[in-house]
Amino acid sequence: MHQASKCLLAALIGLAGAWFDPVAAQQRGWAALDPNSEGSSPVAWGATEDEARQRAVEACKKVSKTCANGPASTRDLNEVFAIVCCMQPRRGCAVSAAANRREAAQNVQEMFADAGYKDCSVQHYMSAATGKRH
Repeated sequence: MHQASKCLLAALIGLAGAWFDPVAAQQRGWAALDPNSEGSSPVAWGATEDEARQRAVEACKKVSKTCANGPASTRDLNEVFAIVCCMQPRRGCAVSAAANRREAAQNVQEMFADAGYKDCSVQHYMSAATGKRH
């Protein structure tokens, strides 16, 4: 039992080291998301904003043919992405990142309203840190 405890402790220390690895943190310094009409785009990360945005476009193209090719990005991995789609005058989806759901959705909805789009709704939210849906 004592040996098993040592192994578990070593594994946890190893995980902690990987979690706080400065190289890994630098590689995930930016998050980006390129929306598509299906709402299936994943969050992508990169060491720079350009790298994250490029990876987001590539990730979207792997799952959809309706990518916006205009990803939103954030350096604050505590932020959340809001994916909003509108139906009028035609279906279109966009994304924004902000500190909370309300602000992120409001940013996208204001952009659509300024462009004359109507019948808009939030499809879902995604964490900039983990890429998981909220």
